[in-house]
Amino acid sequence: MLKIMDVQSQPDDLKAYADRLEVLCRAQADEITRLRAELARATEGATALATLQALYRSPDLPQSLRAKCAIGCLVHETPALKPVQQLELAAEPAPEPLSVIVEKQRARMIQMHQESPEFRRLASRQVIELKPNGDDSNDD
Repeated sequence: MLKIMDVQSQPDDLKAYADRLEVLCRAQADEITRLRAELARATEGATALATLQALYRSPDLPQSLRAKCAIGCLVHETPALKPVQQLELAAEPAPEPLSVIVEKQRARMIQMHQESPEFRRLASRQVIELKPNGDDSNDD
């Protein structure tokens, strides 16, 4: 149901509505002035990074502005993941054949026997052979 206003009450309602709008506009203008002063105080003598950090840490600012400031600081606050050093890949030398290793060990053993009296004494000891069935008794 549509409420019909009489002609005399309409100007008073418009005046009250205009007064409320004026009060709201003044409050918004005061808030804008306060925020500008706070921004000027926060950014005075600060670097760009410090300014962005102060803005995204301020709980009074809108979330969208804080998020944009945080994105701007992200590359400066966290290090980039980069390789520290390039790996040097080299092929291993080919393994020596077993026959070559055996010959080297024999030559080393012969040299040690010739140079050291300790090895000569050890070489002169009797060697006991073990039988294949595990019986290690001597039949001599």
